Amino acid sequence: MSPLFVAGADDVIEQIIVQCWLFQARAGDYSDARARAERTLERLLSRGLPYKASPGGLLLDPYAANNMLKSRVGEPADDAWADWQRTTRRNAVSLPAAPHLYRFSLRREWHSYAATPGRPIVLRLPLPLRQAQRGPAQVRLLQPAGTSVEIREMPGRVELRLDSAAVAGPIVAELVVEFLGGEVGDSMAPSAPIGASVDSEDQIWLREREGLVAPSATVAALAEELARGSANARAFAYAAWEWLMTNLRFGDVHRAALGRDDPLGGVLQNRLADCMLGSSLLVALCRARGIPARLASGYLLHPANLGPHSWAEVRLAPGLWVPFDYGSWCYCAGDPSDPIWGRFFRGRIDARFLAEVAPRDFTGWGSAPPPERWFRLERLRGDRIEHTLHALPDGSLFRRDLLDLQIVGPVGPGGAVHSV
Repeated sequence: MSPLFVAGADDVIEQIIVQCWLFQARAGDYSDARARAERTLERLLSRGLPYKASPGGLLLDPYAANNMLKSRVGEPADDAWADWQRTTRRNAVSLPAAPHLYRFSLRREWHSYAATPGRPIVLRLPLPLRQAQRGPAQVRLLQPAGTSVEIREMPGRVELRLDSAAVAGPIVAELVVEFLGGEVGDSMAPSAPIGASVDSEDQIWLREREGLVAPSATVAALAEELARGSANARAFAYAAWEWLMTNLRFGDVHRAALGRDDPLGGVLQNRLADCMLGSSLLVALCRARGIPARLASGYLLHPANLGPHSWAEVRLAPGLWVPFDYGSWCYCAGDPSDPIWGRFFRGRIDARFLAEVAPRDFTGWGSAPPPERWFRLERLRGDRIEHTLHALPDGSLFRRDLLDLQIVGPVGPGGAVHSV
């Protein structure tokens, strides 16, 4: 994957803080966390992280830096690696298993959108799916101040409609929504055999082409190999999971590095996948053997590090949909035999903000679609986690999200919430 020199050193340092020393920075020791992240970047540069000199300083590929940090498995002197592992694992166990009420806040800035004369600008914010929401969402237009806005709430999203003639510059809105969340896992009910008939309602999750899923000879060949020792759908999903954990690395991937016609074939060639690519590959492997599977997306609710995320759901039997999160690679570093972390989110996930289930339920982009090529950055901004999306090749900002979360309290009998 050729590097894209699009971020400054400060961007990469802040990203390293979130990855490795987030809890320390949040606890008030930002200066030391920053110093350690700076030393980590210096070490990565000394070991070959590519860069480009510019009048404003070094230009770096933030994805290459992130991947290099995560690939240095087991180096005794690598405190960044060890602290990244500690940080990710601490996040993984930060949520209660029992149902709780969560209050989720999202402040979104749109810096690029389509404004067509005579038509409204339509912008969208996510809402939790599967009837988890408690009460109406609170939505405010913060910028441009005083502008009239029509707000429409519907399943899975809120739409903001603004007069295109009355708006110029960034648009900023804030969403606050409460919802119920808790651990979801496999009931271990009997699994259907591979190739069992699928009812018409679930046929949609056998499509050969959807998003990153596309016909692929290499994916089909791997699915055939994994099916040889699998007696049923659960055994196949487990085998696919083990293969992903063992043979791929978790990391950031510029989409230009993948082929347009067979992106998942590109993943198998590069052996590198982010949460969406890894989960899409699991979905494609299952579908190749006649097992319905789908991509789910939303937000991890780890209080210290909220962020967008994707995972897979596999139908192991009629009505039995079970989650599989490829992000578990980060906890076990590609070792599925680890007795604690190797199968941490195999067949279960913690509480999540579920926003999309492809292809039926989605938030969509409205009048603010992303550019064809883009990259993302993250940093700690005060008490919130900031996620920004930037256009390529110029790096211009087209969207900024600031996320916050409060765990209100456990849900008791009858749905009563006990504040904590």
